[in-house]
Amino acid sequence: MRCKFCGRDMVKVVTPFKRPVKGEMITVKDIEVYRCPGCGATFFPNETIKHTGRKVGEKLLKVAKERGRIKDEKEHLREMEEQKKIDIEDGIKRGEYKKKKDAPLKVFT
Repeated sequence: MRCKFCGRDMVKVVTPFKRPVKGEMITVKDIEVYRCPGCGATFFPNETIKHTGRKVGEKLLKVAKERGRIKDEKEHLREMEEQKKIDIEDGIKRGEYKKKKDAPLKVFT
């Protein structure tokens, strides 16, 4: 893979991912990214993004349960899924989306 900024070959490295999310510093250990040795640009492959998103979601659910914002993780996920379907159907009725697959991904916590 070539760097789109400087044109050098990028190298696959394993690194931790840290990001503040809703007031919490979320860390996902050992994710694979491509990094340019020349300019330091970083590229996240699609599979890494999916893995990181899943791990961040799990961590947010754990924190929400510890703080008493939710009682049961599975019940909360089921409610989120139902709300997502309702939101998509409402968006289709309002003409914001033509099909369900056109709707943006949503993250509820």
